[in-house]
Amino acid sequence: MSCGTVDPGCRKCRLSKNRTKVVPGVGPCSAKIVFVGEAPGKDEDLKGQPFVGRAGMILDDALEAAGVSRERVRITNLVKCRPPKNRRPRKDEISTCTSLYLDRELQEIAPDVVCALGQTVAKHFLGDSKNMSEMVGKETRIVIAGKPTRFIVSYHPAACLYQRKNLSKFKTSIKFALAAANIV
Repeated sequence: MSCGTVDPGCRKCRLSKNRTKVVPGVGPCSAKIVFVGEAPGKDEDLKGQPFVGRAGMILDDALEAAGVSRERVRITNLVKCRPPKNRRPRKDEISTCTSLYLDRELQEIAPDVVCALGQTVAKHFLGDSKNMSEMVGKETRIVIAGKPTRFIVSYHPAACLYQRKNLSKFKTSIKFALAAANIV
């Protein structure tokens, strides 16, 4: 079994009703950094891979600008099925999916750095204490597999599609996260 194995027939929450494909994480099980997004979008749902649509191109551009290929990092999501109409996943959906899949995926990889892509992911790990502008580019610590892990918050790449002003901070926070993982 590879790290982050997901049941392709999972029916544990309501998100399974409308999905085309379950979207597991991709990238090496030995990755020093894991990027965690919110949920698959339309393109991801069709292809069964995370961050392959427009937001994925922005993430790929940021990785490339930092001199790192996608193949060197792990990319995954809080939930593995696309929410209807691209809404945010609900707390019970996140709880179900993370307890079944993401928690185990992170424990198996035991990365040096986790980079939260967006507010939903940041709040899942850190709680509702701050707004995004206060969290982006900041580092804190979380515990994964019994070890302190660097946790860095970035804007979600899709936020850069709608708020171009976020793009510079997004790229800077991605580069910071990669540097924290010692891969740039």
